[in-house]
Amino acid sequence: MSNNYFAFIDESGVLDESKNVQPFFAVGFLRMLDTSMINDKLIKKHYDYFSIQKEKRRNLLKDLKKNPKILNIEELNLLFISTRHSEYKFTNINFTNLEKYKSIIDTSLKFSLYFSALVIDKTDPLFNPAIYKNYWHAYIKYTKLLCGHNCNKDDKLCVIADYMNKPNNSNDIFEKEINSLPNVFNTLRAHSETFILLQICDLLLGSVLFEWRAKKGLMKNSNRAKAKKEFVDYLLNKLDIPKYKKDEFPLAQSLTCHSPIYFSVWPLKLTKKNGGV
Repeated sequence: MSNNYFAFIDESGVLDESKNVQPFFAVGFLRMLDTSMINDKLIKKHYDYFSIQKEKRRNLLKDLKKNPKILNIEELNLLFISTRHSEYKFTNINFTNLEKYKSIIDTSLKFSLYFSALVIDKTDPLFNPAIYKNYWHAYIKYTKLLCGHNCNKDDKLCVIADYMNKPNNSNDIFEKEINSLPNVFNTLRAHSETFILLQICDLLLGSVLFEWRAKKGLMKNSNRAKAKKEFVDYLLNKLDIPKYKKDEFPLAQSLTCHSPIYFSVWPLKLTKKNGGV
């Protein structure tokens, strides 16, 4: 039986030689058969949260007019928080918005998601940046690889990829390149703030790379890093990780979970011949 899927693609990292600053490059693939229910639930969850914040802020302002006082950190954050649509990004997680991010991931995990992350370790001695014409070439190549790897023979994909600017010196059109795959029937590059499922892909991919960086000892001892760790630990506690894969950094390895969603991490095996392709 064939299926028509949506596939949401996001990337993280760079492909130059800045191994100390950004030692990994990764592409995430989030596949869904039906987006109608999850999209409605996620957007409702988002606006319900901000409706509560608006009411809290309204009450705080009323109280300040009657009883002026020095505000604490939580109250200051409430005054400055944006109650318009905001984008969920792993890099933006902090202790102020942590519960909101946990809530949005909780809602996501109630649906039949299929997620796969392809990770390239640039600190690998076999990594060869010279094989890439540019970041655009790599983004196209790994998007193709993920689409082919995560699609049955008779299935079809409509690909929605996080928008990346095409370099002026490239003649490769992202959409045409991806549409050339036998399993892809259409492709769209889109800004992630307009697609909440691209944002969910970002959160899952960001969690994977957080673990890879932590395993390398590259995480700072900051409040933002601690908030991100709490979010990643929260996600890990939701995943049914195989017992033999449970170590200190379970996402920083080859891994496949089947519950409550399909979640896989695919470290690209480098060889002298491929160097990263």
